[in-house]
Amino acid sequence: MKNDNPWLDTMLNKAEYNLTNFAVDGSEELLKRLKKLRPKPIVNTLIHGDFTIDNVLVNECNIVGVIDWSGATYGDPRYDVALAIRPKYNAFDNDRDKEIFFSAYSKLRITDEEYNYFEDGLYSFF
Repeated sequence: MKNDNPWLDTMLNKAEYNLTNFAVDGSEELLKRLKKLRPKPIVNTLIHGDFTIDNVLVNECNIVGVIDWSGATYGDPRYDVALAIRPKYNAFDNDRDKEIFFSAYSKLRITDEEYNYFEDGLYSFF
């Protein structure tokens, strides 16, 4: 799963392809901004690629599984975190939910800028 090209380069190339060939929420201006304002690189890991609460199975307040691994790859874990904490109906609509997530998930906390780059930026092309 490891790629010789940086994950973010690959994703930005896919974003450009998707912008040109499909209806996406992102714009040409946003893509230019994403290319210019890239976050500092961090160590890549195995990521889910669509780590939203819809893909987490819970039974009696315990996570019992994670489904839909079709987007899994070796990439930037901030992408998964940004998708995981985006607001949904009755979830992640307050800081308490995010704190619970960060306590349980890992020590990786993302900044508002990183969140915006991935969730409000890059994800707009997929």
